[in-house]
Amino acid sequence: MTFDRVRAAFSLRRNLTSLFVPPAGHLRPLDGLRALSVLWVVVFHTGWFARFALTPENWLRFVFNPWMLPIWRGDFGVDLFFVLSGFLIAGMLQDERVRTGRVALGLFYLRRLMRLWPALLVAVCLTLLSEDPNRSRVWANALYLNDFMPVGLVPLGWTWSLAIEEQFYLVCPWILRAAASLGTAGRVAVVGGCMLALTLVAVGVVVAYDVRPWDAEILGSPNMLRWGQVFDVFYDKPWMRAGALLAGVMGAILYREPRVMSALAGAGWIVGPLVGLALLTMALATHWPLIVGSSRIVEIAYLATFRTVFASAAAFIVLVTLSAHPIGRLLAKPLSSRVLYPFSQLAYSAYLLNPMVTVFHEMRMTAQVAHGEEPMHIFAPVTVVSTFVCAAILHVFVERPVMQLRPGRS
Repeated sequence: MTFDRVRAAFSLRRNLTSLFVPPAGHLRPLDGLRALSVLWVVVFHTGWFARFALTPENWLRFVFNPWMLPIWRGDFGVDLFFVLSGFLIAGMLQDERVRTGRVALGLFYLRRLMRLWPALLVAVCLTLLSEDPNRSRVWANALYLNDFMPVGLVPLGWTWSLAIEEQFYLVCPWILRAAASLGTAGRVAVVGGCMLALTLVAVGVVVAYDVRPWDAEILGSPNMLRWGQVFDVFYDKPWMRAGALLAGVMGAILYREPRVMSALAGAGWIVGPLVGLALLTMALATHWPLIVGSSRIVEIAYLATFRTVFASAAAFIVLVTLSAHPIGRLLAKPLSSRVLYPFSQLAYSAYLLNPMVTVFHEMRMTAQVAHGEEPMHIFAPVTVVSTFVCAAILHVFVERPVMQLRPGRS
C-alpha cells in the first residue's frame, strides 16, 4: 500500500466529489431505491423517537394521524435495503465466478469487513462515551451478534439489521457455490427452496410464540414486555428476515439471464398491470390490520410471509426498472436523479447515526414539542438534516477512505 494511495483515499476533495458524481457503470436506479429506503427509515426513526418528547395525548394523536401511516411503515425500508443488498452481493459473487472461475472468499470477507466495520466502530465508540446503560455489551454489536441478544439489553438496538447482513455474507457465497453448476432455472430453484424453508421456520415461530397480527406493529404496544419478546423472536432474527435478501439474490440471478431480461423488455402492455400489482402487493403486505378478524390459518400465513412477499414484489420492480421496457425506463429516470444519489451514498452512515442524532435532539427539544399538536414540524426537519450532515462527515472521513484502501476488485 503506497503513500500516494493512502493520501488519495483520504483526499477531502475526492471524497466529497464522490458523493455527487456517480462512477461509470453504476446501476443508477438502484442508487435511487437505496436513497428512498434510507429516507423512509430515517423519517420513521425520527417519528418513533418523538414519542419520548411528547405527552401521551399528543403521541397518540400523532400515531393515529392517517397521514402518518406511510411513515409508520418505514421499517419496511430495511426490507427494501435487504433486497438491494442481496441483489448487489449475489451479482458481485456471480460476476467474479464468471470472470475468474472462482470466488476468493477470504478477499470477499475482508472487503466486506473493511466496507462496514470502520463506521460501525465509530458508532461503538460514541456509545461507550455515552450514558447508555447497556454500553458494556457493545461488543455484541462489534461482533455482529447483537441480533441474538434481547433487544432491551444491547446498545445500538437498530443495528440488528447490520448483524443479519454480515450473517448473510457468511452464507450467500456457499449457496451460490452449491448452485453454480446449475442453469438459471436450477439456481432460481435452489434460492426458492431456501425461501420456502425459511417460510416453514417462520410458520413454526408464529405458532410456537402465538404471534398475532398486532404483534407485527413495530410502533410498540401497551404491553412493552410482550413487544420486546416478540421483537426478539419474530422481528430481528436472520431466519425471519433473510427472505428479503434471498429475493434480491434471485433477482440478481434473473438479471444475468439475457433471455429473462429480453422477455421482460418485450413483454408489452402486461408489464404496466404487473408493476401496479407489485406496488399494490407491497402496500398490502405492510398493513397488518387487514387480517384482523381472519381465521388463524390466514393470520399464520400472513405473518410467516408478509416481509418476503413485500421483498419479492420489490425485486420484481428492480428487474423492471433495470430492463429496456418503456415502463422500466420511465421508472429508472427519476430513480437515477442526481438529487437522490448523495442520499444513497450516505445510506449506511445515516442508518448508523440517525437514532443517535434523533435522541440527541429529543433530549434538547422536549420542551418545545411536548405540547404541540404537530411536533414533526419542529422535530423532523432538524433531525433529518442533522442526520445527513453527520453521515456526510462520517462517510467522508472514515467510511469512504477505508473503502478506497480495500484490496482487490469490488
